[in-house]
Amino acid sequence: MARVRAWCARESTRTLLWDTLLAAVLIAGCVPFNGVTNPDSTGGILFPATQASMTLWSLPVFVPLMLRRYCPEPAAWLFVALTITHLVFGPAITYFDFYALIMVYSVILYGSPRHSWRFIVTAFVMGLITATVWSVSFNVGPLFAEPSSGSRTIRDGWLADAITMPTCPAVTGVVGASAAVNCGAKMLADVGMEAALIESSVLSIIIMALWQRARKATLTAMRERNASIVAREAEETHIAALAERARIARDMHDVVAHTLSTIIVQSDGGRYAGAHDLAVARHTMSTIRHEAERAQRDMQRLFNVFGASGSTGYADIDSLFDGHLVVSRHMTGKAQPDRLSADAETAVFRLVQEALTNTRKHAGEGAKATIDEFWSNDVLSITVSDNGRGAASAADGHKPGYGLVGMHERIESLGGSVQAGPGPNGGFIVEATIPLSSAAPQSGTDAEDPVLTIISRIRGLMNRARPKVLDQGDTRESNWVGRFAQWTERHYLLMDVIATIVLIALFDSATYGDLQMIGNAPYSPNRVLTIALTIIMLSPLAFRRRFPEGSALVMAILSAVQLLFLPSILTVNMFALVSVHAAVLYGREHAWRWVSVALVADSWLAGIKIMSGWNGYGMLIQMLLPFNGESAMSRWLLVLSGLMPGGVVMLFGFACIAMARWSRSRGSNALVLMQREEALKAEQDRQKVLAANLERNRIGTAMQAEVLNTLESVITQADDGLAMLNSEPAPDSEQIIAAFTVIGERGRAALAHMRQLLTVLRETGFSDEMHEGAQPDMQLRPAAPLSSQMRQAESTSQTDSSTNMNSGNNQGVHGAALR
Repeated sequence: MARVRAWCARESTRTLLWDTLLAAVLIAGCVPFNGVTNPDSTGGILFPATQASMTLWSLPVFVPLMLRRYCPEPAAWLFVALTITHLVFGPAITYFDFYALIMVYSVILYGSPRHSWRFIVTAFVMGLITATVWSVSFNVGPLFAEPSSGSRTIRDGWLADAITMPTCPAVTGVVGASAAVNCGAKMLADVGMEAALIESSVLSIIIMALWQRARKATLTAMRERNASIVAREAEETHIAALAERARIARDMHDVVAHTLSTIIVQSDGGRYAGAHDLAVARHTMSTIRHEAERAQRDMQRLFNVFGASGSTGYADIDSLFDGHLVVSRHMTGKAQPDRLSADAETAVFRLVQEALTNTRKHAGEGAKATIDEFWSNDVLSITVSDNGRGAASAADGHKPGYGLVGMHERIESLGGSVQAGPGPNGGFIVEATIPLSSAAPQSGTDAEDPVLTIISRIRGLMNRARPKVLDQGDTRESNWVGRFAQWTERHYLLMDVIATIVLIALFDSATYGDLQMIGNAPYSPNRVLTIALTIIMLSPLAFRRRFPEGSALVMAILSAVQLLFLPSILTVNMFALVSVHAAVLYGREHAWRWVSVALVADSWLAGIKIMSGWNGYGMLIQMLLPFNGESAMSRWLLVLSGLMPGGVVMLFGFACIAMARWSRSRGSNALVLMQREEALKAEQDRQKVLAANLERNRIGTAMQAEVLNTLESVITQADDGLAMLNSEPAPDSEQIIAAFTVIGERGRAALAHMRQLLTVLRETGFSDEMHEGAQPDMQLRPAAPLSSQMRQAESTSQTDSSTNMNSGNNQGVHGAALR
């Protein structure tokens, strides 16, 4: 039973069941016609036809009709075999012969495109064979016919006397060579006429099948793309969560690690210089407190909102110059910071911050830094270099860490590039290139020119009216029919405009001088008014797929206006149903609600006008002003009576709504699938943002308090130190050294902990798509709770920590590893 249920759940099985039902209906439809058909009218090559034989030969066709989509090519060959068999042994023509067009259509549409030509050639050949058999059968008669006293002169079948005296029923009484000539000529003429009719029908069906096959290929590609979006949803949200982990790690390094490194450097300097100069001690302690406060604000921003804070832009680079490092800044070209996006400004600020921090920690005593900026029309090139130890800074055993990784990630996400390493003449060099956004339009006479303003607005309207790009996938057709079908599908707005123009032209020529469809009021406007009304009423159809709901709304309003003010119902109103169908099919999901309300209102108005029979006056005027002594009660009874004919119009309208809803649910329209794809992508983006928010909240809950407590303790210690330095009497050198030593030890402990934290965040899942495969050991896997990750990291790093302590690594190692 499980296998049966699984088989029934397959799409191909449902297709087979539907085709089986359809085949039964088609075969059952042939049987009544066989009972009322004269067998002599069906002919035959070998045997005369009977009603029983006609029914018997119709039954086997059930099998290929049933399998026409489930197994299209075997079903087509089976149908060909049955057709040849009945042409030879059965009636020359049966009702199921017309189902050959269905089989040709099905095998070209659902079969392999590589085999299409063999079926196309077979269809044309079978058409010629069928036409020949029909001609011979109807002009000569069956081979094994019974002796007949009728119009045919052959007693034992036409083969008995074929050599001596071939004759035709149409030329009975003519003997000799002239009979043979006349018979042959008539048979050839019949073959030509019948073949032309059959082959033209086959050609039309083939074009329809090729057209539909191109459309089906587009739908298949779009369905697969939508299914792929749905299938990737979990993976994309996971990647978004991991990307958020990488962002947090990057920002934590740039914010907290930089601050802790600055605090350590300041505390070391204050411990020695401040012991001899009280003013230097106060300034250093104030700097430590300021850096800790700024790190607190940045940490709150990091875990609360996206984007950069107001103090991390290009204009804030000067705030990184704290006086403990000599920095010179040079600029070439005209600076254009307004062409840097918010992310680009943050990236430039963090790059300079990281480079200067590394210079302070690793360049050595007396090192100087230089910032060179080169502004061009397209990019900003910025170089931060120092004259420090360069490659010799790695002599203490540290290796580049997450600072440079984060630097690369920031710049490369903007489309730029970063190079960092020791300089050829010593020192360390960081070079980055950041692309600039397009220049904003300058305010001037050109921007204020009203003509240019109008042109700009017209272009904006044209861009809005331009159809959305329909991605048909890699479904290029090899035949011109398929290519043209795909072209018309891509340019659907142009095709709707052309169809509307053709419809207006045809409708105008067909209804010249008489626009009345229903009602008693004669109304024959002149040609100008005829053309104007036709154009006004049909124009919304040109935008029925580009602006489906707007087009339907305009059509509903126009229909209501002309129903209220014109004395007759215009024939063009029937095309309002096209707008109803388009609005429900191509519009929003719940567009059918307001469309139904508009349909009921307009249908009711049409019903009232039909029942009124008013002559020469608009409905609105007739309702407001009493005519011919009509009472208000009679007028309102007339309004209610409009529900009956209006209900008929409503039935047609709701049938259009039902068909549109059915097509929309089946996903059998390219534009509907494109809307679904856009909705899936929007939902995927929303889920990615949600996943990033959840990951940020989860990590923030686990670590924000700890980091902020560390910074808060530094601020408290700095406040205590400032209070001590400002107290009377002034503290001695030992007290000053002790105050700075406590802060330095706290900073070093926090920096060591930060190193473990960044390792956990970075190495539990590689998140940047542009670096996919660069670190295969960092697989995308669900991250464990941060607390358990930290415990595991601490347990595995105990051996490394003891080794580092025994080897005499000083406090600078932890900071160097973050470089």
